[in-house]
Amino acid sequence: MEDLVFAIIVFIFGIMIGSFLNVVIYRIPKGENIAFPASHCQSCLTPLKWYHNIPIFSWLFLKGKCGFCDEKISIQYPIVELITGLIAVALFYKLGLNWQLPIVFIVFSLLFALVMIDFKYMAVPDNLNYLALA
Repeated sequence: MEDLVFAIIVFIFGIMIGSFLNVVIYRIPKGENIAFPASHCQSCLTPLKWYHNIPIFSWLFLKGKCGFCDEKISIQYPIVELITGLIAVALFYKLGLNWQLPIVFIVFSLLFALVMIDFKYMAVPDNLNYLALA
């Protein structure tokens, strides 16, 4: 039972990191800052409310559309969040709750972001390549 509670916590942490990875995947290839401006609709540029940024659930509740302009939101967002959450849980069950878990999860997250950027833009930014090689 204790493992299940930790797995749920790790999954929630994983989908939050997945949400950040979506920002990285979208902004880095365009040369945009990953911290500013705050998340916004890519169509109408309206800043998102806090409840529009809840990983996976916001996409489901908004039915895959912007809460302001009704423009379709890419299915990429919940998929990246879900996969990142599942990777976190798989690593938790494989490695346990120890110092290795965050390090391996960071590496997996970085590689996953690289794969998604390459898949979407057919180009991998040098700064992420150098970070992956370090």
